Amino acid sequence: MQEYYKREQNRNCLVFETEPSKYNYKYKMLEQYEISGLLPCFILHIDNKMKVQYDISSKQSLTRICEKRQIDAQSFQGLVSQIQKTYCELERYFLNPDELCLLPEYIYADMENLQVKFCYYPERKSKSIEQSFHELAEYLINHLDYNDKELIEQGYGMYRYTQQENYDMLNCIRQTLQFKSIKHQAKEYNECDDFPEKELKDANRQMPEPRVAEGRFLSSFLRKIKREDNLNEEEEFHGYEGDVASVTEVEEDETEDEYYGHTVLLKENKEKSLHYLVALSDGGYEDFSITKFPFVIGKGKDWADGVVPHSLISRIHAQLEELDGEIFLTDLNSTNGTGINEEPLEANQTVQLKTGDIINFAQVYYRFV
Repeated sequence: MQEYYKREQNRNCLVFETEPSKYNYKYKMLEQYEISGLLPCFILHIDNKMKVQYDISSKQSLTRICEKRQIDAQSFQGLVSQIQKTYCELERYFLNPDELCLLPEYIYADMENLQVKFCYYPERKSKSIEQSFHELAEYLINHLDYNDKELIEQGYGMYRYTQQENYDMLNCIRQTLQFKSIKHQAKEYNECDDFPEKELKDANRQMPEPRVAEGRFLSSFLRKIKREDNLNEEEEFHGYEGDVASVTEVEEDETEDEYYGHTVLLKENKEKSLHYLVALSDGGYEDFSITKFPFVIGKGKDWADGVVPHSLISRIHAQLEELDGEIFLTDLNSTNGTGINEEPLEANQTVQLKTGDIINFAQVYYRFV
C-alpha cells in the first residue's frame, strides 16, 4: 500500500493506493453515501490499481495543528464527541469501526472551526478501535492546554480509563464528556449547608475513574511536563550541570529576572536571522526575516509567523524548515498552491531551497535569500 498527497484541479487529496480489494462493498458504501464524520471519498481504478482518495481541501492534520497551538477544552470535547458520533454512524452503515483511522496525521480539521473528519480505510486494519483510541488519548494529553488544569484533569482521566483491560470506549467517551472536575463538584457540595465535611471528603475519595486525576495523577503529570521542559532547556545549555529537579520550581527568594535570565539569552541567540523572504509582488507585502524554524507563511494572524494578507493565501499556506543546515519548503495543503521557480508543488510536498529561488504562495511572489 502506498500513501501520498495529490493536488487535483480545485481540491487536495490524501491518496491510498493498493491492489483491487476484497473490501469493494465497503468502498462502494463510502462513495455512495456521505457518512457523517468521514472525509469525502472518491475511488479510482487505474492500471489495475485502486486509488482511495480523501478530499482534504482547506483542512490540516491534527499533527500539523498541534505543532502551532495547544488543544483547548472546546476542541478536545469536539474531537472526542465526533469520534463517538462517527463510531455510531459506521455501525449504522454496517462498517467495522475498527477500521476507522485514529492516527493524528490522518485526522483532519477545518482551520476555522476545528471540526474534525476521519479516514476510513479497511486495508489499514491492524488493531481494535479501543487500542487506537488509547494511543490517540496518549497523544492528546501531551498537546492539551497546560494552563487549563481542569482540561488536563479531564484528558488525563480519559487516558487512565483507556489503560484498563477490555475497557468500553463508548462508556469512556460518555464519562469524559460528562466530566466535572473535583473542584467543581466540591463547590457544588459546599453550597449545600447540610452536607457534612466528612461526607464531602469521602465523596471525593470514592469518585470513580476517570475523574480522580487532580490529586494523584494531575500533579504527577504536571511535574512530568515541567521536568521535560527543563530537560529540553538543559540540553540547549551544554555547560549547565545543575540538578534538573532544582529548577522545576522557582525559589521564593529568586526574582523573575534571575530565574528567566538564561532563557532570554537563548531566545536572542535563536532569533538571529540568517535568511530572508523578499517580497516581489506589488501590493506592499512585507519582507520576512526568518528568525526561527519552522517558519509558517499564511494569512492567519494566530497561526502564521509571516502573515501575507491576500485572499488566495490559506490560513497556514507553507512552511520553511531547517535540517542539517539546509532549508526546506513545504506546502501545507494550501488551497491555491505553492511553487518554486514556477514549478508547482503537490499538496504537502517538500523541496530544498537555494539562495535566489523564487517562491510563489498562490499569486504572491518572494525571493529566498
